[in-house]
Amino acid sequence: MKSFRRSSAVAASLALLAGLASALPASAGERAPAWHHPATGEKYVAMGDSFVAGPGIPEQVPGGCARSDHNFPSLVAAEIGARSFTDVSCSSATTAHYWSPQTTPAGDVPPQLDALTRDTTLVTIGTMGGNDVGLVGLAQTCLIQGCSTLPTQPYHDAIDGLADTYRRVIADVRKRSPKAQIVAVGYGTYVPTETCPALFRATNADLAYLQSMIDRLSDTVGRVAKEQKIAFVDMRDIEGWQEHSACAAPADQWIRGLEAYGDGAPLHPSTAGMAQMADQALETIEPLVAGRHDSRRRLGRAAGTLRLHAVCQGPARKARVTLRVTGGQGLATSTTFGIGSRVVGTDTRAPFALTRSAASLRGHAHRGPVRAQVTLRHGSVVRTADLATSTPKCLR
Repeated sequence: MKSFRRSSAVAASLALLAGLASALPASAGERAPAWHHPATGEKYVAMGDSFVAGPGIPEQVPGGCARSDHNFPSLVAAEIGARSFTDVSCSSATTAHYWSPQTTPAGDVPPQLDALTRDTTLVTIGTMGGNDVGLVGLAQTCLIQGCSTLPTQPYHDAIDGLADTYRRVIADVRKRSPKAQIVAVGYGTYVPTETCPALFRATNADLAYLQSMIDRLSDTVGRVAKEQKIAFVDMRDIEGWQEHSACAAPADQWIRGLEAYGDGAPLHPSTAGMAQMADQALETIEPLVAGRHDSRRRLGRAAGTLRLHAVCQGPARKARVTLRVTGGQGLATSTTFGIGSRVVGTDTRAPFALTRSAASLRGHAHRGPVRAQVTLRHGSVVRTADLATSTPKCLR
């Protein structure tokens, strides 16, 4: 028979599991970057639920979301030297909180997507969806009562129904942050194949049932990511989950059981687990970042070769003026020409040039220098360069 002390501890752990955000009181925080460095690099926004936020992992960040400054996005941001980093992951979040405010013990926090800007260059989406389909409640059932005989279809239907939501959030990220590399993140292996006292009453069959639902959720995220042509981090690929499960010694656990030992939350990653998740995420993110850095360097060199020319041709009374941009090392994709504050036209094919009659461009509306804004692209990175030159004689 279980002791009263153990039953009480289990009840307390499950209460924490069911309401992670309320476990850590905090003052309401503003949606400000965790840091901002005045240098080149990624402008990174991380979104997700408690498996991203890191409840119970020191140090906890004020704001009511039970979020750690040592969760895996924080470690990733530090490793890649992000220019700015904004973490809006929040314990107890559902996919609805991408678009809607979330109520926490410290007050409402804004929709997670609101953290995105047009200058955001890196976005991690998830983990998210477990709270939508009731995986916390299922975990409680599996550990306390057993779950292996429950019907699977209700969970399958709920999980499969999230595919459209994942597509919608990816589309919204692309709309709000057109420059961003998007990385979807799946859940990991959170229970071992063989039970132990740390998992209370769960049998091997119960654990297999629970992990199968987690796997189905991750498979759904991965399938949508592939369909939408974005990167996917599969946390199940981390080697050593089984050896570092809740059945290992407390210091060796990457994922906690019902006891968190002051580091993490029940059935959530520990500090060591978050470090493993960061390493796994970096295997995907670092090549993306390196590619973007190379693209930025190439675009910088290409922009330095751009030149704007304004040339008059023909007799004064019938003069025509040609506006032309040269250089760009083949990376220019379009050029918009103007005189003063007036746009003359846009050319989207090299060589980038426009020819107009000088008479049509003279006058008050066209006073000012000749200018051009050139758009350059390399890979997924886009930049613009502004050029100017003096007004040619035939336009004065």
